[in-house]
Amino acid sequence: MSALDGSFTMTTPSNTLQDAHEFIDAMTQATIPRTLRLLDESFPSTSNDRVELLSRLLALGVMTYLEHAANYRAMRHTSRAWSAIGNRDARGTAGAIVWALATTALFAEPLRLSKRTYRALLGREVATRFGNDALRKILGESSLVSRAKGSGDAAGTAAVGAPMFARTALDAAANGVEAFVGLLYHSHCLFASNFWSAPFLIGCALYGQAQQLARTGDGLEAKREAHRAETAVSRLRELLVHAEANGEAIALANGSVTETEEAMATLEAGQEFTYRREVLNARMRFPCDVYNSAANLLPIASVLPRLLSGGIVELWDLQVAVMSFSAIRAALGELVRNASTLTTAEAHATHVSNLHDALDAVAERTASGVLGMHVQQPEDSMSLVEVDCLSIYGHDSREIIRALDFVLCRGDSLAIVGSAGCGKTLLVKTLVGLWSHGSGGVRVIERARVCVLSRKPYLPKGALLDVCLYPTSSADIGGETRELLVEVMITLGLGRFVEHLDDVAAWGDKLSLSEQQRIAACRAVVNRAGLCILDDATCAMDPMDRSTTYDILKKYVGGILSFGDEVSLPKLHNRTLRVHSDGTWSEFESVLSPRGGATRSFVEDIAQRASNEMNNESTSATESPMREESPARTAQSFSPLQMDASRKENKFIRQQKKNVARALGVKPEKLGVVPTPPPNKPVKRSPASSKSLSFDPLG
Repeated sequence: MSALDGSFTMTTPSNTLQDAHEFIDAMTQATIPRTLRLLDESFPSTSNDRVELLSRLLALGVMTYLEHAANYRAMRHTSRAWSAIGNRDARGTAGAIVWALATTALFAEPLRLSKRTYRALLGREVATRFGNDALRKILGESSLVSRAKGSGDAAGTAAVGAPMFARTALDAAANGVEAFVGLLYHSHCLFASNFWSAPFLIGCALYGQAQQLARTGDGLEAKREAHRAETAVSRLRELLVHAEANGEAIALANGSVTETEEAMATLEAGQEFTYRREVLNARMRFPCDVYNSAANLLPIASVLPRLLSGGIVELWDLQVAVMSFSAIRAALGELVRNASTLTTAEAHATHVSNLHDALDAVAERTASGVLGMHVQQPEDSMSLVEVDCLSIYGHDSREIIRALDFVLCRGDSLAIVGSAGCGKTLLVKTLVGLWSHGSGGVRVIERARVCVLSRKPYLPKGALLDVCLYPTSSADIGGETRELLVEVMITLGLGRFVEHLDDVAAWGDKLSLSEQQRIAACRAVVNRAGLCILDDATCAMDPMDRSTTYDILKKYVGGILSFGDEVSLPKLHNRTLRVHSDGTWSEFESVLSPRGGATRSFVEDIAQRASNEMNNESTSATESPMREESPARTAQSFSPLQMDASRKENKFIRQQKKNVARALGVKPEKLGVVPTPPPNKPVKRSPASSKSLSFDPLG
C-alpha cells in the first residue's frame, strides 16, 4: 500500500513465481555461466530435447516421491508394532512387523533400486551425447580445433571433459530434484502430523544449516592456513636436505647463519599455522556438534508445550516429527553440498567451452578470409590428391612452402623429399586436415580411406592381431582378411610373429622400430586404404625391407604419397618432388636408376664423381712411366708424410664409395671398389719374395 495516494499494490502468486524464477536465473548466471551455456546449446528452449530431459528429471522426482511414501508406510507399520508391544498384543505385533518388512522389501527398496538404475542410465545417455558432440566438433571436416591458432590442448581436454561435465551436471540436477522432493514431502508430513510445531522445526533446520554454511568460510580459512603450514614444512625439509648434502650444519652451507635463521623461522611459522588450523577446526566443529546433539532432541522438546497444556501426544506423532525433521535437515545439507558438484561441473564446462570458443574463432577467421585453405574431396574420380598453388604458413606467419602444385592419381606413387625443417610434416598435417594456416586448394579423398603412417607407429594395447588390424577390430574381420594379413607379414619378414597373433603383450617394447613400421604397413594393406601417406615411415628399415614394403603397398593400396630423405625414396616412386629450405620446390631430374626407377639424386652424382676419380687415378698411373719427372718431384714422391696422407685419402674415398653403393643397393665392385681379402686369410708369396733382404737401407 502506498502512503501517498492510498492505492494498494498487491503481489499475485504468479508475480512472485516470476520474481523467484528471475532471481534463480540471475544467481545461476553469476555462478555457473558456462554450464548454462552448454545446456542451452545442447538443449535449446524451443526443442523437444529439453522437454524430454525435463520429463526424465520429473520422472526421477516421481520415483523419489514414491520411495519416500513407501518408507513412510514402513515407518507407520513399525510404529504400530511398538504400540502393539506396549499393549502386549503378540498377534498385532507380528502382523505389523510382517507389513513393515513387506512394504520395505516390495516397495521401498525396489523403488530405490529402480531410481538408481534409471539415474545411471540417464547419466550414460547424456554423457554419450555430450562426448559424441565434442568428438564430432573436433573431427569435423570444416571445424578442426587445430586450425584455431593458440587453441592449446582444447581438443584433448574437451574430449575428456565433455562426458565428465554431462555426468556431473546430471548429478547436480538429480541431487537437487531428489533433495527438493524430499524437502517438500517431509515438510508436508510434518505439517500433517504436528501443524503447530512444524514451522518451529523447519525454522530451526534452516537456521542450523545457515550456521553450518557460515562456518564453512572458517573451514576454508583453516584449509588455507593448513596449506601455508605444509608449505613451510616442505621448505624446512628442503633446507635440511640441502644441509645434509652440502655441509655439517645449515649455518655452514653459505658460510653464514642465514640458513639457520631461515630454518628456525620456517619451523616456528609452520608450528603456528598448524596450531591455528587445529584451533579453527575445533571452533568450527564445536557449535556444529552442539547443534547436531540438540537437533535430535528438538522434535521431542517441541511436544513439551502440548504436554504442559494437558494434551495427548501419540507415539506416532513423535516418530513423524523426528523422521521428518531429520529428513529435512538431510535435504538442506544435500542442497548445500550440491554447490560443490556444480562447481565441478563448471570446471569441466570450462574445458568444453574453450573448444567452442576455439571453433568460433575458426569460423570468424574463415569468414574474414584469414583462413582460406580447406580440405575438400577431388572432383575427378581418378584423383587421390589434388594440390593447387598451395602455400603453408607456420605459427609465426612465416611462409614454409610456396605455391606447391601436384596431382596424385590412382595407381601412382609420388615422393616429396627435402631437408629437415623444410615443412614435410606440416604438409602431411595439411593434407589430412590438421593444419589450415595458408592459402590454395587442397583436395583429398575422404578421411576414412586415407592411412597415414608415421615414423613411430601407434601400437594399442591388446593382442598382436588387434595391433596389426588397427583401427579395425579383430571381431569385425573374416578368414580372408586374416589370410591376407598372414601373407603380408610373411612377405615383410614378420613370419615368426604369425603364431603369436593372439598373444597379448606390450608389443611396443618387444618389437624393434623396423618391425613396428612394417606392422604399420600391414595395417594399410588389410584396411584396404585408398591412399597411403608415409611420413618418413620407413626410416628404420634396411634397403631390402624398404623395397619390399613399397612393393606390397603398390600392390594393395590405391596410391602412395611418401615424405622423407633424398637418398632412398626417389628410386622407389614414379615421380619425385623436392622441397627446398626457402619454400620453393622443383622436379627431380630423371635418369635411369639401378632399380629401374626414373630418378636422379645427388647419390648418383657422388657415384659418378667417384668413378671419374678412379678412372683419373688409373690413367695417371698408366701414363706415369712415360713421363720424365724432375728430381724435385721424385724426391717429393718419397715423402713419408705425403704417402701417409695419400693412403688416408684413398681409404676415405674407398669408404665413401662403399656408402654410396650401400645406399644405391648395388655391389661395391660396380663402383670400382676392389674387395678386401679376409683378415685371417694368409697372403700367398712367391719363393723369391719370401727371402729376407740383405740390403740395408741405412747402409
